[in-house]
Amino acid sequence: MLHAPIRLSGIPPLKFGIGEDNTFVGAAQRMLTAMGRPIPYFHLMGLSGAAFRIQIHCNGWRINSPDLMCGYDLTYSLASAVGVQLERIWLCCNQHKIEYARQRAFEALQRGWPSIGLGMDGKSHHGIIIGGSPDSLIALDYSFPSASHEVLEKLVWCYHVPVALFDPPPRHLQLRTAFQLALTLMSQPRANSFHLGLDAYDYWRATLTNPDHHNAQRDDWRTRERNDGNYWILVSLIDARRSAAAFCHALADEIPHCRSPLLHLHHLYSTMVDTLEPLLSRQTVRPARLISPAWPWTMHDRRKQALLLEHVQGYERRALALIESLITAL
Repeated sequence: MLHAPIRLSGIPPLKFGIGEDNTFVGAAQRMLTAMGRPIPYFHLMGLSGAAFRIQIHCNGWRINSPDLMCGYDLTYSLASAVGVQLERIWLCCNQHKIEYARQRAFEALQRGWPSIGLGMDGKSHHGIIIGGSPDSLIALDYSFPSASHEVLEKLVWCYHVPVALFDPPPRHLQLRTAFQLALTLMSQPRANSFHLGLDAYDYWRATLTNPDHHNAQRDDWRTRERNDGNYWILVSLIDARRSAAAFCHALADEIPHCRSPLLHLHHLYSTMVDTLEPLLSRQTVRPARLISPAWPWTMHDRRKQALLLEHVQGYERRALALIESLITAL
């Protein structure tokens, strides 16, 4: 049986720099909107726990450290919080898996449901499948924000295909679960091979101030990976805490009896963002392509970053106490 190609319309592009830098959550927000459950990005960040997470791979500053699937996996907490069942399909260059995943994604498209894919352009971003046929798929992702492109199936790592909708948890349980998760993500020291929460801050600061961690001026793949990883972890942390601030501020009006701790949390998360943003705006921290002998990333720069992270870690401890009291009140 022949199937006509499908292309979903009205799905906004995925872009960095507009306050949606967590690529899985950005893609999920568009997927849910197309499925009839529009939820703001910052709210998805909060419900999933992504707004409260910081994690760093134990072997250097791996660029995949902030990915929602890595370490303490938050993809299923996002799905269960909003009432969607996702089927995760790993492709691993296996032709049978590629064909099966394409079929499942096309079936979702026939219901008007886009799917989430990782590496559809060959890079480590999540994007969204917006169309296709039984023979090929079309995607939007962060690498090509102004246009769709054919999915490079041999390079895709995995898909998350929506297969069912169900009623989300009652609102009070939804929020209580989110803040319990926030508590775990900050107090648990490890998740698989990743430093997590307060432990991640300790590790990050220690490696930044250790001259033997790596020579930031070298021109080899490991150095570039670590320099890019440090930059991306910082960008992702700022995006997460900006979302946490917006999430707590929105809830302050929704839950009057918790207004005080929520507004205090909003202030603390906003202060974290204000503390860290100058590292990017003044280009103290920058991607590997902007680091060179003519413009080195110096130990002075690294110590400055470590000092500001120490301040932010102090704010995180204060936020942790507020979250504990908030959970009791909820």
